[in-house]
Amino acid sequence: MHSDCDGVVECTALVLAESCTELDGRLTLFGILDEILPDGETSFVVYTKFEGCEHAAHKERKARILITDEEGEILMESAEYSVHLDGTEEPVTIVAAFDLPPDFEVGEQLLWVEAVLDEETLSQTVVRIHDRYSV
Repeated sequence: MHSDCDGVVECTALVLAESCTELDGRLTLFGILDEILPDGETSFVVYTKFEGCEHAAHKERKARILITDEEGEILMESAEYSVHLDGTEEPVTIVAAFDLPPDFEVGEQLLWVEAVLDEETLSQTVVRIHDRYSV
């Protein structure tokens, strides 16, 4: 039997959090974020999970996380990670830490967070930046 599938890979999770910790091989995210309230130096982590079909195995792929502004300009990006999927058995997770620059202009704006695999955006989410709590 011949398959025309080149190995489908999906980003099944893209989550922003205040921080994370790993204990006994289990990752715990703290303070899931849907907005960022800058107060001095603001740090956050982005958790991503990639899963692939059985045809996605045995191929090295490159993944990274991008933070862009509303016009699509890259403001921050993670290191590039090598992703090796093992069919449908084991997903691959990546956690990247980010700090908003000290000179980041605070105001009512949106940041786009993108999970990129082999230069293709597989998933994206948006986070609002506020200089105060919204009501």
